Amino acid sequence: MKRSRHIDSYTALAVLAVLTGILMPSVASGFASWSAQNTSNFTDIINHPDDYPSWDLTTITYRFTAAFETAYPNPLLKDQVRLAFDQWSTTLSTPDGAVYSYRRDNGWQPFGDMRSVATHEIGHALGLHHPDQADDVNRNWRPTLAGGYVAQAATGTELMNSTIGAGSYNHILGHDELDAFDYYYGHTVTFVETTAPTADVEVGTFSAGALTWAQGGWGGEWRNPGDHFEGIRITSGIVEFNTTGGTDIGMRTLGINWDYQNVGGQPARSFKIRTTGTNNPTPIYTYDNNGPYHFDNFGTLPVDMDHKDDLYHVWSTPAGGDIPDTELIHVGLEQDVWDWSVVSADVIHSDGSTTSAPLLGFHEWDHTIVEGTPAGGDGECYADPKPQILARGFRIAAPESGATVFDLVLACVDGMNFGLSDLNRETLNQLQAKGMLDPIVDLGEQVLPPGGDFIIVLEGDPADLPDDLIKNGNYLVLNEPQYLDQELFVYATSRLQEGALLIGTYGLLGTAVIVPEPATLALLAIGALALVGRRRRP
Repeated sequence: MKRSRHIDSYTALAVLAVLTGILMPSVASGFASWSAQNTSNFTDIINHPDDYPSWDLTTITYRFTAAFETAYPNPLLKDQVRLAFDQWSTTLSTPDGAVYSYRRDNGWQPFGDMRSVATHEIGHALGLHHPDQADDVNRNWRPTLAGGYVAQAATGTELMNSTIGAGSYNHILGHDELDAFDYYYGHTVTFVETTAPTADVEVGTFSAGALTWAQGGWGGEWRNPGDHFEGIRITSGIVEFNTTGGTDIGMRTLGINWDYQNVGGQPARSFKIRTTGTNNPTPIYTYDNNGPYHFDNFGTLPVDMDHKDDLYHVWSTPAGGDIPDTELIHVGLEQDVWDWSVVSADVIHSDGSTTSAPLLGFHEWDHTIVEGTPAGGDGECYADPKPQILARGFRIAAPESGATVFDLVLACVDGMNFGLSDLNRETLNQLQAKGMLDPIVDLGEQVLPPGGDFIIVLEGDPADLPDDLIKNGNYLVLNEPQYLDQELFVYATSRLQEGALLIGTYGLLGTAVIVPEPATLALLAIGALALVGRRRRP
């Protein structure tokens, strides 16, 4: 019997370049596996093509242990793990697509993403290893267009890469994982959750050092005890989360609402928003407050094979019939990542014509630098050096249509238990009546190009800003640090062009991170943030 259990650590505070759309042909992917001959080494598939561990099962059961249930009682976190298993269940039917990796590093956050970590550890339970570490011995592989395999340098952006930073996401299977799965299995493997006393894969917890996210691994037996190069038959697996790490594993959501004045000259029949950042087809919450014209139906759809982290969200079938062009349309979304953004939005009219809507997004922002080099050795993964935060604030993001932005309003609403349904004009008026709205920030007429943004710096000197930001001039330094580390109600007005189509965007920044309950383990205090797990009301 052989058992391999690999511990994964993290680049705790490292912030790397944004990597949401690296276009590479499928031949550029790479993957790595343990060697059954010596499970501390990597497989040499050129000389020993069967020397890897894999399951013979086509259906693999998994269960959440009592330890996991105790440490992570919030059902949203368990759903994130389920999504990770579901992604591996559809691996064989998932095309490569044009995007090599969906990793993104949009800034530090005080948590490690549960779904990204779970997806990675399930990969270990299936027999996959770290491509960046296999690089050191030239054992990271890719298929060739002519057939066969050759060594391939890792990019560092693979889902199975040995490290991921706090606040970063890598929850979409990329080319390397798809190629590895096809090589190891070549058939569909379906994960099925069970509540039986035992399962093929046990999802639990363990205790490790401050720099460790989780561990995943497998147990099995040699297929041929007389020739270990014939590989290992996996018979059991584990996915375990470290409950004593320096930064907790969890999730942070983001909710945004919009007011849209229907000016298309035609009644509106449906409203369609495309977002990027999560492929979870079930939003945390949706919002629709159109009075007698509220939409009776809502649904999500995938976009295409080249945008696997994008979704279409469609509100349709107004209860009172098509919405007259004199009526406001109010819709909103809360999704399971902190940095999702709007790609495009359209109102679909009765005659099938569309009107583009420049919906904005609000997102937390920081500028950090990292000095020094990470530690390493013997296959363990260590954290990169702690970054230094030079400036913090938030960014206003435009969709692919671009937008002109003005009338920015801020209000501290910490402790008021705001949820998605509170992000609307009624709340804006109530905050104003209570004297809680600070004066409107004078943005002038900020023209944001397609997919562009504007940075509001709440803490930091202009000299500390990134060079490209200073060069472009798309920022405003407020130096109002009292807005940081608490819930912040944000409102701005935008339009597509001069004198037409005014849109109000409402966001809530600084929401609590959903992490293990404090009754089950000691939480590390990070700055002034209270990392208490809670689910806000809609």
